[in-house]
Amino acid sequence: MEMRAVAIDFETANEQRASPCSIGLAWINDGVIESVEHHYIRPPGMRFASFNIKFHGICPEMVEDAGEFPEVFGALIPRLKGRTVLAHNASFDISVVRNTCDVYGMPYPEFDYLCTVKLAQATWADLPSGKLNHVCDHLGIKFKHHDAAQDAYACAELTLAAAKAKNAKRILDLPGLTGVTLGKLYADSYSPCSSAPGSYGYRPAPHAPMPKPTASPQATESGPLKGLNLVFSGELERFTRTEARCLSEQAGAAVSSSVSRKTDYLVAGPGAGSKMADAQKHGVVILTEDEWLALIGG
Repeated sequence: MEMRAVAIDFETANEQRASPCSIGLAWINDGVIESVEHHYIRPPGMRFASFNIKFHGICPEMVEDAGEFPEVFGALIPRLKGRTVLAHNASFDISVVRNTCDVYGMPYPEFDYLCTVKLAQATWADLPSGKLNHVCDHLGIKFKHHDAAQDAYACAELTLAAAKAKNAKRILDLPGLTGVTLGKLYADSYSPCSSAPGSYGYRPAPHAPMPKPTASPQATESGPLKGLNLVFSGELERFTRTEARCLSEQAGAAVSSSVSRKTDYLVAGPGAGSKMADAQKHGVVILTEDEWLALIGG
């Protein structure tokens, strides 16, 4: 099998995407996982949230002597050249790269990437969930979840299993066989990985350039969302939660953290959780990220 790729997984120190404290990588050559590696990263500000520590078990003492992102990830960038980058829920991992590069004033590394959540959903459409542990349970892949190196390994194994299921000879055959398009990271921008119309998890891409968020402490007095109440839940692909809030407020909306009878729209991404049930109970309109973007003029 002609396949050169690398699966990556980040763990973060706190709720900010620009707080990577760990990266795992699984290197695929000729359809075989040849090596798996792990690196600790000293995050900007060294602020660790208790929730994140409970989630992945990494505490400040473990990264005190680690290099910062420019040193650790910067050394990996040349090795990514010519490889497709794989990530499970790539919107998160690519957002970590983009936001942390922004903090350090680094250009984005340039590569194609593939979201293995979308790949799994397109390959095994009958599975109730695209979560890494659920897909791997179905495939019989054993790993320790929320360990960056183990998650990267599982992501790589999942991709190889999808390639086998689809009779793909190359990783670049998978988009055509599954309807999942490659995402691209450029030096100063990106295009997201997406699913084709009619495939599981499809969300249409916006046709206009995406707007730029600015600081907005409160809703403006005019705009396409004037007087409306919004709640966000789950992962967003194109923006951080703070950026999405600012864009909504710039468009005139009020953004809340919980769903109530006063909520007009719930913008839901992967992992939306209990807020979806609350929205359905209160008759709240549920939007995808792209539908929300269309409302605000994106």
